[in-house]
Amino acid sequence: MNVAGKRLLILGAGRGQAGLYKAAREMGIRAIAGTMPGDNLPGISLADEIRYMNIADPDEVAEKAANLELDGAATCCLDTGISALGRICDALKLTGIGEDAAIMCNDKSRMKKAFMEHGVSTAQYFEISSEQELEEALGNIPLPVIIKATDLQGSSGIYIARTKEAAFEGFRMAMQLTKRSCCIVEEFIEGWEFGAQAFVYRGEVLFVMPHGDETFMSHTAVPVGHYVPLECSRDVQRQTEEVLRKAIRAIGLNNCAVNADLILRDNKVYVIEITGRVGANCLPELVEINYGVEYYKMIAAMAVGADPLEYWKMRPPVRTAGYAKMLFSTEQKGILKDIRYTGRMSGDIVEITFFRKPGDEIRVFENSNDCIGQMIVKGRTLDDCRRKLEEMTEEIRIDV
Repeated sequence: MNVAGKRLLILGAGRGQAGLYKAAREMGIRAIAGTMPGDNLPGISLADEIRYMNIADPDEVAEKAANLELDGAATCCLDTGISALGRICDALKLTGIGEDAAIMCNDKSRMKKAFMEHGVSTAQYFEISSEQELEEALGNIPLPVIIKATDLQGSSGIYIARTKEAAFEGFRMAMQLTKRSCCIVEEFIEGWEFGAQAFVYRGEVLFVMPHGDETFMSHTAVPVGHYVPLECSRDVQRQTEEVLRKAIRAIGLNNCAVNADLILRDNKVYVIEITGRVGANCLPELVEINYGVEYYKMIAAMAVGADPLEYWKMRPPVRTAGYAKMLFSTEQKGILKDIRYTGRMSGDIVEITFFRKPGDEIRVFENSNDCIGQMIVKGRTLDDCRRKLEEMTEEIRIDV
């Protein structure tokens, strides 16, 4: 595969995009960082060029991208630039997510409507723009419910409400955060939450990889770990693949990685939401571990118009277990004095990375921005991975 010299705009330059920059460099692709001016983000030092832009503004991104002589554009682990990515892929005829699908990924209300229209199993919902409309919706959806801002990413603007008073408070907080004139209230399906990664190329879903999610309960459940394979029945695996393929068609996703949040209740799989990019918090690395492929390179190759199947065809016949876990503080806060791993590095340790250095602030965990670091391991079985993570955790020293 000869992609050397191809020009790839990567939207975002944070830690979630670092793997994509590294893959582009190894492939000889010229990586252009599209990012806002600010801190010394990891992608800045990995990029060949830097173009400052507000990646949340499709108009600005399209205007600046038009003069960059691009062969491709991509992002990963980040929702902020999805709409802009769709805009420039359509405008410049690049291989990637289309604008209509990208906009739907950033609008939880439109996404839910598409799910309903295409028969995707999902929670009942109502769009609300006033407390009166919330009152009417609560007459049709039993408590508990979830209030969601429709335009925010991660766990921001999402509130679980088990009482009517909490629902109204969640609505007020969501409306303070959103840039839109409405939010949604939906049935809170209580069950086993998990996720899945997928990849769509030229209309074909190449794979669906269900994965387990380890969460921490803040104002909503925040993912702090992921693992593969998912410990579930064959029927749940079958349902997951079927419902995710249907959801991908409903949104119109194509030529992109896919991240999905799902939940199992009474042996039925429901889709919470999906988006046209790979998941964050080490999920690209878990795809690489599980399938034995260079997933970041697949994403980069597809973006610049090359065939990602060349990487996919090289995967080994045996799948590997993997576990990724974020490091965070539930009690300690203050200024970090020292952080280090005192254990032995072995072949089953894929990565141990610290995001904070001495002098940085450590906050009590509320969302993924409060993470201190991450650990990734692989093994023959999930139990092997869990044992290794426990050993590693005991060897991490944090002095605040």
